[in-house]
Amino acid sequence: MTTDIEELRRQFREKSTRLVQELQAWFEEETAPIDGSPPPAPAGAGGSIVGMRPAIDSKRVVDAARVTRAVLEMELPPEIIKRGGYESCEEMINDLIPKLERVYTGELKVKKRRQAKVAEPA
Repeated sequence: MTTDIEELRRQFREKSTRLVQELQAWFEEETAPIDGSPPPAPAGAGGSIVGMRPAIDSKRVVDAARVTRAVLEMELPPEIIKRGGYESCEEMINDLIPKLERVYTGELKVKKRRQAKVAEPA
């Protein structure tokens, strides 16, 4: 069994460069302003509520599952995402990559998601 885990670790490491690159691209796309302009600086000395939020919240990080499906052929388990989100892409990657490796190798057990039922044509 240890050999199986070591083989899965090796496979994960082979895929990790692409995984990081695609997560970085996804993060940049998700956090880019819609109109392409930088957000305005907060007025006054008190700051603004915009400055208090993470760069990307945990609910939006679930959408990065498209990256994990493409690279690792697995879903991104919501339970490994840091509650509240991430202030930066670096923080997200530093948090998720070790956890994803443990899920990939089977060392970290997560809930299996049910497949959505497809409605039959009438």
